[in-house]
Amino acid sequence: MGKDCNRRGFRSTNFLYVVILCLLLSPATGFAQTKRINLELKNVTVQEAVTSLNRTENYSILVSSDEVDLNKRISVSAQNATIREILDQVFAGQEVNCTINGNRIIVTKRQSAPMAETPTAPDDSVYGRVTDTKGQPIIAATVTIEGSQKGTLTGADGTFELTEVTFPAQLNISYLGYITQTATIEQGGGRNLPLNIVLKESDNLMDEVVVVGYGTQRRANLSGAVATISGKDLNARPVVSAANALQGADPSVNITFGTGSPESSYSINIRGSISLNSGSPLVLADGVEVSLSQINPNDIESVSVLKDASSCAIYGAKASAGVVLITTKAGKKGQRAHVTYNGRFGWAKNTTSTDFIDTGYDHVRIVNQFMNDSSDGTMDIFRYTEENGGLQKLYERRNDRTPHPDRPWVEVGNDGKYYYYGNFDWYHSIYNTNRFHQEHNLSLSGGGKDVNYYVSGRYYQQDGVLGGNMIRNKENYKNYSFRAKFDAQLFKWAKWSTNASLNAVNQKYPGPLNEAQTIAALEENVAPMFVPYNPDGSIVMYPADLRNVALGKGRTAALADPTNKHTIENLSLTLSNSLQLKLHKDLTFDASYNINNYRRLYKDRTAANIYSDAVGVTKTTTHYQKDTYRERPYEYTYHNVDAYFTYEHSWNKEHNFKAVAGMNYEKYRLVDNIVEQFGLGSDQIDSFNSVNDDTYWLVQQDISAYKTLGFFARINYDYKGKYLFEASMRADGTSRFAKKDRWGYFPSVSAGWRFTEERFMEGVRHWWDNGKIRLSYGALGNQQVSNYLYLQTIGTGTLNYLFDDSGKASYASVSDPMSSNLTWETVYTYNLGLDLSFLQNRLSFTGDFFIRDTKDMLTQSLTLPSVYGAATPTENCADLRTKGWELSITWRDQFKLGGKPFHYALTGQIGDYQTEITKYNNPTKLFDSYYEGKKLGEIWGYHVPKLFDTDEEAAAYQVAINNSSNVYQRVYNMQNNLGRLMAGDVMFEDRDGSGSIGTGAGTVDDPGDREIIGNSQPRFHYGTTLSTSWAGIDFSIFFQGIGRRHWYPKANTIAFWGPYARPYASWIPKDFHEMYWSEENPDAYFPRPRGYVALSGTNRELTAVNDRYMQNIRYCRLKNLTIGYTLPKKWTRKVLIENLRVYFTGENLATWSPIHSDYIDPEMAAMNDEMRTYPWQKTYMFGVDVTF
Repeated sequence: MGKDCNRRGFRSTNFLYVVILCLLLSPATGFAQTKRINLELKNVTVQEAVTSLNRTENYSILVSSDEVDLNKRISVSAQNATIREILDQVFAGQEVNCTINGNRIIVTKRQSAPMAETPTAPDDSVYGRVTDTKGQPIIAATVTIEGSQKGTLTGADGTFELTEVTFPAQLNISYLGYITQTATIEQGGGRNLPLNIVLKESDNLMDEVVVVGYGTQRRANLSGAVATISGKDLNARPVVSAANALQGADPSVNITFGTGSPESSYSINIRGSISLNSGSPLVLADGVEVSLSQINPNDIESVSVLKDASSCAIYGAKASAGVVLITTKAGKKGQRAHVTYNGRFGWAKNTTSTDFIDTGYDHVRIVNQFMNDSSDGTMDIFRYTEENGGLQKLYERRNDRTPHPDRPWVEVGNDGKYYYYGNFDWYHSIYNTNRFHQEHNLSLSGGGKDVNYYVSGRYYQQDGVLGGNMIRNKENYKNYSFRAKFDAQLFKWAKWSTNASLNAVNQKYPGPLNEAQTIAALEENVAPMFVPYNPDGSIVMYPADLRNVALGKGRTAALADPTNKHTIENLSLTLSNSLQLKLHKDLTFDASYNINNYRRLYKDRTAANIYSDAVGVTKTTTHYQKDTYRERPYEYTYHNVDAYFTYEHSWNKEHNFKAVAGMNYEKYRLVDNIVEQFGLGSDQIDSFNSVNDDTYWLVQQDISAYKTLGFFARINYDYKGKYLFEASMRADGTSRFAKKDRWGYFPSVSAGWRFTEERFMEGVRHWWDNGKIRLSYGALGNQQVSNYLYLQTIGTGTLNYLFDDSGKASYASVSDPMSSNLTWETVYTYNLGLDLSFLQNRLSFTGDFFIRDTKDMLTQSLTLPSVYGAATPTENCADLRTKGWELSITWRDQFKLGGKPFHYALTGQIGDYQTEITKYNNPTKLFDSYYEGKKLGEIWGYHVPKLFDTDEEAAAYQVAINNSSNVYQRVYNMQNNLGRLMAGDVMFEDRDGSGSIGTGAGTVDDPGDREIIGNSQPRFHYGTTLSTSWAGIDFSIFFQGIGRRHWYPKANTIAFWGPYARPYASWIPKDFHEMYWSEENPDAYFPRPRGYVALSGTNRELTAVNDRYMQNIRYCRLKNLTIGYTLPKKWTRKVLIENLRVYFTGENLATWSPIHSDYIDPEMAAMNDEMRTYPWQKTYMFGVDVTF
């Protein structure tokens, strides 16, 4: 084969495979050609052989023709051979020319004769074409010359040309969403090959560069535990905030929500809780501390999760629980202006069943049965009996879905009062179970030579759950967000950046002051016999057929009255300015000032309940709420200053060194006010501007603040990317501790070994791409405690009774005594990790094992007698240990289907951890507190072998346990011959043989009849994602879940216990009569009907925790499903549209769980003990993405 492979003329080609790795100093040409190589390859493609040569022998091979068959299968067997002899085997049977210049080799198709067409091009020019793997031109791809300001963008046909180029030159070709390619050009003009660059789409751009504390690192050089999540995986999710989008994205990140409301608070931990006190990860967006609820998911470019102390140490005081680093999108240098719009519409539904009894007859029968079989003494809470004919009237109407002329639902009695015989569907009249959603995102991005920009806006609207047809002021949630980022290269040595974001929320809801309490109260005394309005339009509140109780504790009347209205207004403004100075080619200085201001304003207008229970009679009551207007402004401001130097240098491209050193200062101040006016006298007043009287019923203020100061340093070193080392040190001071205990010092260190770079791995490098072992250790301080923990505080208040005519008296109180030497909790983390990739990175694996020790936790120091009169002082005197592991495996590949490439990727992740108390001041090991050896979340309870089969068996058991009342007290208190154990009651096992059922001494050594029957902590977090694309069609499906978690339904959890907790429960499942024991249904899950046995206390047979009703709330959830179609560009470009995609996406579409209820979401059970809350929701959305 000839050495001269210059090809004259420019001919468009459809494929160019560029592989350039390990750009080192090129050896002499003669040495490269005489170098002897051993290589054994069997049944591999030409492409794989080229990759192997690049990797193992440090060659840079450029294949510059689509006529070279890179998929051809070959075998190579060479011992002590030259590179040309090996190339002869690799390209056997193909007519190619190769030019060998040092370690650079150019391969082209051999031409029989020079082509006649010779373009005229300056000798200092370079030109070519950029396409994707489908051969389609990529418009506006960035082509730059390494080490210079010179660059250009590709045109409409993907071509580019650069002039005044100094050779040799290194080209960088990049485009958003594709893997950046690099090509080295030796000569220009007519001697330059027409380059045909093929960019491959990247499944995860951040696999190459990972954002870490105060900088970035190549993933290959990471020695700490860092996970990355691509913004592409989050942008299309139909969720209200980044917190929802991140849930389940990584098995180590556990995000749970208090309710299903779009305004719900959330809790987050990384690898479990770090302390018995508080401790949440630090969340930073572009370096500014934020809440995840303030971030528009569509603005996210990438997320890095720093898990171990080595990765987190540089952030110091707030990073003991881990760090979540969010990088938002930005304009790209040399990128033409892009306008992108994303819009979607859809609806949300409850994730659980809403199929409740809505026939008056069936509801009365169940409620009265449980009420009559209770210890309350009240018979027939609903006054419908066979004697008064009420039950018969309900029976006659049981099939009427609307009132029949002959069978009205509301009748007027001889006493003038209203009586009710309906089948009213209260649930779907109060709650909106098909809630409309819409979202619109618009962004503009681009960049020139010196300025890059990204501007985005979002509008998100969701109808609320309190929006049924009986409610006039329907709940509504709106979210507006805006972000603007600008980067400006002021001088060659100075770069300025600014980043501003605004997030605004406006939520309106009806009814009483507290929406959560409204939802909770509606679970009682709302029954289908009654209706919300009387025939004359007056509100129903105290129906005569209900014994002296208001419907839903007055909440139904409040919801029906439009005077009751509430608004929540949130406004978050974040501003960041940073300056980077290039002091030397290896030294930079970065400084930034960030401010985050958050304001929240509650506006609450409530009115006394007005109702009617008889014709022509109107009544007013303030029993449940008064005539008031209240405002609660809440504001915090967070200031942050960072300043640091970065030095980076390499010696001989072998020894790579980087050092960072700087300081961090934070200041936080919160002000919380409440102002309330009572007795307004007009339902038109909804602001203080309308109030004439300037005396207020309540004025309250709370102010809280803290400051921190930290100094940090970090060094990174690697030798040829093979041996990796990192060390850091952080010194932190906080105002939350006394001056003498204010400072803490926390070191960390990590190391890595890329063993696949060793010579002994040469024989497997053609299929084993990367192998790395990571080891890290570090200490971090936790100061996430009360802002004034070491101080005794004085609080003031007002007594609730009068002194003569002087009004209510004021008082002052002193807080409990505090220890004088409180200081930092310290978190020590050990992490061992393994990273592997195979088969040209198609298969990748990451595994981590970690141990985390938290020392000197702030807990009670000793037990004092009750006569002391105050709580036990807190001291640093407890420890805990968390052990866990995480695994992640990914397979990515493609094949031809119908002549078109079919891309697919499958990822599976799983992680687990357990936390154990290793030190605690509880020498007797009382198990209702913490003790040494206790695993967090453990649940003690009784064993229930069965329900009693017969009355005789129950009576004999009652004698055997000596009428033990620890778990049966409520049963024994019942009347009418029901105060005894009977068939269908719960049997508790006398495990200790004491002849009674009890808790013994309540210690681990003497637990009585109790044992550990479960654990409330989540185990085995997992997720799996499958994504495919073909012919413009994209599909992705994401499953997420938990492998084990126990939950015992708390007392008063009506959603689970129903009438067992409160006989007058509102929402009773339609098939509930099949769930409880009766003589006809002896194998039922629930025991015989008895009211209040699941209400409160531990001496009731269902509130006594037991294994029969312990729930395993593990679940597998279809978290997201997305199907889309991108129209061909040859169609869309005719109407000046760069990209047009339509799609469907759904969130929380299906859930599988062994929980014994179709009415409780397993995530809901984990967070809300009584289940009286805003429901979790599944979402269906149709959308369109357009880029201009």
